[in-house]
Amino acid sequence: MTLQAAVNQHLFNIVLITLFFYGIVPIAGAFFVRNRWRRFRNSLMQASLRPSLSYKAVHGSDNPGLYRFFGSLQAIQDDNILWIANSDVSVSLDLEGLPLYILPSATKEDSQLKSNMYPDESPQRTSWNSLFSLPEKTSIFVSGEIVNEGGRSKFSNSKENPLLVVIYDCEKSDFYSHAILSGRQRNEYWNVFTPGTLTAGSFSLFIYFYLLIQMPYMNFIAVAALSFSLVPVMPFLPPGLFFYYIYRYFWSKARILRAERDLLKLPLNFFQEQGGISDIKSVILPGGNCYQCYIKNNQEDALSIFNDIERRASSLKRVQNNIEEYYVFGLENNEKNDPMAETLIIPGNPYLLSQASTKTAQKYELISVISFALGFLMNLLIFLTTITIYVI
Repeated sequence: MTLQAAVNQHLFNIVLITLFFYGIVPIAGAFFVRNRWRRFRNSLMQASLRPSLSYKAVHGSDNPGLYRFFGSLQAIQDDNILWIANSDVSVSLDLEGLPLYILPSATKEDSQLKSNMYPDESPQRTSWNSLFSLPEKTSIFVSGEIVNEGGRSKFSNSKENPLLVVIYDCEKSDFYSHAILSGRQRNEYWNVFTPGTLTAGSFSLFIYFYLLIQMPYMNFIAVAALSFSLVPVMPFLPPGLFFYYIYRYFWSKARILRAERDLLKLPLNFFQEQGGISDIKSVILPGGNCYQCYIKNNQEDALSIFNDIERRASSLKRVQNNIEEYYVFGLENNEKNDPMAETLIIPGNPYLLSQASTKTAQKYELISVISFALGFLMNLLIFLTTITIYVI
């Protein structure tokens, strides 16, 4: 093999190792994580379209059905069986092999929802085997299929109707928004695969450097291997560190906009409309309540409809400066017996605002990726130049 062919082969190997450990595996993990949290949010939205489990539903028919249930832990049976109950009914739930989601806490005093802030912490995804036990009266939300076995009702998991189990520590009325807002990864690139692959890639390239530096005429290629072995720490070194902070700033803004987009879609989920609210101004929910939409021309008229409006979307005013109409969603007569049919005021058409949030989030994500790449390439070139001067 000629010298040039050997150099090209080593360069190819270095690039291949770099792309595989620093790019392909973590990015594949990022898509996996983002898709998993998207399924979590979609499962919550599907649950909102199901009726609440009631005494009549449990004892009035032998036919299975899809329900949602807010309850608290009553007892643990045979290690994996949980009995959960509310004031109306008690059901069992088999947690064997099921993923559990634990929402970050949100109390009345520091509720992120009421202060128009967005959760930094994602829900914890775990399993029952990792928890071992739960305190009595732990609040649990379940959505899935109810079946009758031996005269008793239980939630049954299946491939066609997988169960969703969420442990929460917040007001029941805040559960839906809190779960939707927090149900995403802070940074999808940093996932369960990332620490191991970055370590393996860095170590492999450093070993490659050690082998190459001992070969004649391979000093520059060895420097390249050494430089790429330091990729995991390269973005955190000056002067590229400045671009890293730009990346974090815009990535955080994009995450907030994606959360706002999902929040805007919550009331539209009941109306099942793709262009916003048009002719349909009210729908009957699975529980029998009437969920209504009012369109008002000013904020005062919108606020006058309900006595206790939760203004979840006030920060969205920056998306649309000239607000010509306010969309108000709520149960008829301001009833409060459905915690997933929230009272909302949205400044502007929620469908158009969700589209604007999506486009702006994509723009911010692009800016953040470009900023990260600029900082990384700057540090890489500086390091390559400096090391080459001393080694060659």
